[in-house]
Amino acid sequence: MEVICKACSFEISEQVLNKYCICQSCGSAMYVTSSSASEDNKEYFNKIYSDNKLHVNQGRKRQFERFLWLDTIMHAGETASFGQFQSKISDLIVGAEKSVEIGFGRGDELVKFLQAGANMHGLDLSREAVGNFKERHPEYAERVACATTFDFSADMVYSNALFEHLDDPGELLDNAGKMLNPGGRLVVRLPVMTRMIRHRNETETDINFWKPCHRALYTLKGLTILLEKHGFRIMAHASLAYYGYKVMSRMLRLGYDDIVYARCPYYQIKGLDSDFVYNKILLQSLFDKVICSDFALIAARN
Repeated sequence: MEVICKACSFEISEQVLNKYCICQSCGSAMYVTSSSASEDNKEYFNKIYSDNKLHVNQGRKRQFERFLWLDTIMHAGETASFGQFQSKISDLIVGAEKSVEIGFGRGDELVKFLQAGANMHGLDLSREAVGNFKERHPEYAERVACATTFDFSADMVYSNALFEHLDDPGELLDNAGKMLNPGGRLVVRLPVMTRMIRHRNETETDINFWKPCHRALYTLKGLTILLEKHGFRIMAHASLAYYGYKVMSRMLRLGYDDIVYARCPYYQIKGLDSDFVYNKILLQSLFDKVICSDFALIAARN
């Protein structure tokens, strides 16, 4: 099977079906599969949206938040820088004359920005996501559509937790370029590889190497090449080794495979019934390293 890096178009020679392979040119990781991203992601998200069995363990949530606070103190500089960058993004979106979120999913961020005064619209390819949003937020029903583009132009295009799910990220970039006014900005948030993988097996116990939904985990080098290829230049970026990634990855290494489905560090996880073990995981995770960090960038059209 021919596998081409989605970032730099390098032909990757070392590959195994249903595994991640590493691009020898830009260092990004590609998921090798014969199925489509739309099929795989739709199967998961349709299931998770209708699953009534997943629930927050309130006691564990409080414990997680305490340890998250400790992690924030231990990495105060990185946390502050990322928080400032997020605030800058929020200010840009709220201050834009018109903005668009691509792939709004549940719509939590879209609603947050709208309530903050943003003139924002949302696009999603999932009819279920659009229908659910309209049902939950009828006051904003006219602001969302099941499509890839709007027929109007915008000053800001925003995407969070979508880019890594795509078989063809170039299509999103091209659509964003069509909607953006001259001088407009593209904002993308996604997990990015900030530590190089020493061995392929590391991908099996990292929460961001999520088979089959995450089709690619990019390096900054790979993202820079990809965006420039589609007419964008990265102006600023920031990253954070998110504590929740550390906790969920440690759970995965310990064999609590249900975390891959639940994807929340304080949901009730199958088999993880001991609060003592849970607290031990939280403590040990403070000293773990991540392969992928939470990452955000602001790009301009060339």
